[in-house]
Amino acid sequence: MSNQKLEKLEAIRGFSAIYVLLFHMLPQKIYLFGINVGVFFRFGSEAVILFFILSGFVIKYSWEKSSDKTFRTYFLHRFVRIYIPLVFIFILGYLIKCYSEETMANPEWKTLLGNIFMLQDVISQKPNVVCVTYMGNGLLWSLSYEWWFYMLFFFLSTKINQSKIDTSVNIIICVAAISYLIYPFIVNRLVMYFAIWWIGVKFADIYLKGESYSFKAIMPYAFVLAFIISILGLNFYLNFAFTKVYTYPLVAYPFIELRHFMFAFMVLFGAVIWCKWKWIGFNLFFGWFKYVAPISYVIYISHQYLVVEATYLSFINHKVIEYVLYIIFMLLFSYLIEVIAYKEIKKYIMGYFYNPALKNQLI
Repeated sequence: MSNQKLEKLEAIRGFSAIYVLLFHMLPQKIYLFGINVGVFFRFGSEAVILFFILSGFVIKYSWEKSSDKTFRTYFLHRFVRIYIPLVFIFILGYLIKCYSEETMANPEWKTLLGNIFMLQDVISQKPNVVCVTYMGNGLLWSLSYEWWFYMLFFFLSTKINQSKIDTSVNIIICVAAISYLIYPFIVNRLVMYFAIWWIGVKFADIYLKGESYSFKAIMPYAFVLAFIISILGLNFYLNFAFTKVYTYPLVAYPFIELRHFMFAFMVLFGAVIWCKWKWIGFNLFFGWFKYVAPISYVIYISHQYLVVEATYLSFINHKVIEYVLYIIFMLLFSYLIEVIAYKEIKKYIMGYFYNPALKNQLI
């Protein structure tokens, strides 16, 4: 892939992380010349959907370019990428709780275990959640989806005939969507959302085959997404009473799933249209976000603690200065964890598994 192509993906990744930060940090109403511009920052969950689509593209591209397609290598690379920064966030969340309670706090072992095994979701938004996110860090919900998308992709890519893989994916996600009408829970929710991740896979597949991004190329999968949207629309109608159960119905069941898939559908067509328009305006509005892409993951999973709920600089008595400093500290923390610590720990772990001499020394 050319550097220009990579930079666009990186820019979108960086943009999505910063947008989610602004979504959680800024008030809903920000008036500028009498216009509420705050409404433009109310789509944080859609930014997460962008993360899913980007992830599908990157994993598919990396998979096709990799010469080692063993489960061991695939699992190890995905594991270190997700878990090394995540462990630091677990520790950070616990230390902040200890600080706020001024004692050794309850580590919530059961919840921690559920998050380690990627079973977490936001209990205030969805029914039949297995495990809440650790220490109230709601951003961790998407990691469980991401992790199981990785595992499902490996299974499909190694156990299913590649000529039939699209058909297999279409069947399982449609069955999951239909079953979601009957009983929504972790398994059918994850499989249904895999349809969004698979958009990225489809885009990568088109690119790898050297084909052009066209409506003809995406139309078969657009019909699949349209079917899921119709199912979720029916689900919204049948379970409308749940909008009275959750405090924020626009970001909760049964509307949030419909909202996510409608946005994914828009991205599917929007990306093709923008590509046909030669990505006009992309660099102007999104290009500079590529510079925060290398630390975007930690920005995403740490900003709840380091910015949104932060109080350690409240003595400043000037909100603008206070939050500017919070953001600066978050950026420094993200750089330390994702660029420095992550790379060193990854090198150590990969060396342990792939360098026999080092492994013998450690034993």
